[in-house]
Amino acid sequence: MRKVLVFVLAIGIFTACTNNNQTADHKDASDSLKASGIAAILKADSAWSKASEAKSATDWLSYYADDAIMMPPNGNVCKDKASREKSIKDMFATPGMSLAFQTTKAEVCNSGEMGYAVGVYQWHSKDPKGSDYHEIGKYCETWRKQSDGSWKCVADIWNADLPAAK
Repeated sequence: MRKVLVFVLAIGIFTACTNNNQTADHKDASDSLKASGIAAILKADSAWSKASEAKSATDWLSYYADDAIMMPPNGNVCKDKASREKSIKDMFATPGMSLAFQTTKAEVCNSGEMGYAVGVYQWHSKDPKGSDYHEIGKYCETWRKQSDGSWKCVADIWNADLPAAK
């Protein structure tokens, strides 16, 4: 079900972001909205990663819209603020936890109101036996411009890559 939801979101955003029936003036305005939106998402995502590195659950959670859906790996879908807060506080309580991520691509729709970011992350922690654990993975975030001009994540999913073959 999660894969279907992410696929539907991605197709909807891709379709909205690739409308080619534009006049030249509309295209210039659209390009400007898209460029400023992409810059805002990249800036917000970079600050979000810094909140991870600072191990600040409160700051980390501030990047979600009130109605955001979060889909953590191996966990339940978080559909409200309380479930997101519990999941993220539990994540930050993991012994030896460190998390950093970097956007590799961002796109914004022609209207300048919705966008997405995809990227990679690196996770370090201790496993239940106290041994070092390292994970590399990828994520997909859907962003929406807020009425105050800021951008907030409205859908977030991440998961680990398969371990490298030995």
